[in-house]
Amino acid sequence: MALPHSASRRAGGGRTVGAAAVHVALLVLGFAVGVLGSFVHAVSLVSVPVGLPWAYVLTAALLAVGRLVTGARSGAAAVAAGWVAALLLLSAPRPEGDLVVTGSLVGYAWLLGGLVLCAAGIGWPTAPPAPGR
Repeated sequence: MALPHSASRRAGGGRTVGAAAVHVALLVLGFAVGVLGSFVHAVSLVSVPVGLPWAYVLTAALLAVGRLVTGARSGAAAVAAGWVAALLLLSAPRPEGDLVVTGSLVGYAWLLGGLVLCAAGIGWPTAPPAPGR
């Protein structure tokens, strides 16, 4: 027996709302990781940079989580959009002259390396389903 038109619309709408909520959460988490990474990327101990690798690891991990949670590239794209928004805001000079992501070698490494991670996270091929599934 087929569902009435309004009932089928409600049944499918719940999945759409849930997927949208997951993508919004991933966007916010991507923004948070971009902000966090922007503040720690320049940290070094005894002139050994430790902040940049940790910021890369956190970014790559969240991109992978976004991809796994949604099962599609759109999850990683939501993370990347939040990450890029954070970097755009924090790399622009403020009226006070403050700048979080500076034009130094480490700043450019964070910006460009993170963009490469985002592109790889979105563009990584999806594994085909296992045979017999």
